Amino acid sequence: MNVYMKQNLYKDLHMHSLQQLPEEACGFILGGQAPNKNEALQASTFIPLRNIASNPRNRFEISPVEMLPYLMDSNNPVIGLFHSHPTAPPVPSEQDLQTLWHSIPTYWILSFQQPQHPELQLYQIKKAPQTSYHKLSFVIGQ
Repeated sequence: MNVYMKQNLYKDLHMHSLQQLPEEACGFILGGQAPNKNEALQASTFIPLRNIASNPRNRFEISPVEMLPYLMDSNNPVIGLFHSHPTAPPVPSEQDLQTLWHSIPTYWILSFQQPQHPELQLYQIKKAPQTSYHKLSFVIGQ
């Protein structure tokens, strides 16, 4: 699966994550099927959400009250869950893999492990029969 996003969406992810440092940022990616592309998604909007985790420097948690309207809106489906890793690489942690978010098609991590060169990676997480993940290809600027 490929994911396409506009440059402005990436800038929004980056700016929100910088503003939240040294804590993890989080949010939803809205979008849908990419036009004229098989098995591809078009990411259209980043929705920043508050990180309410008790230890927000090392994990993220989103308020159910805050996320529910987005999860229930079939006109603007959530196609991605985003969060940042302020000091870790852009790879799902054990805590990330224990999440119930595997029903959302894509899982986005922006790493600031090298602050001068933030790195974005997208994944798909599978839960059956055991939890696994694989990288997704993405294009910025489409």
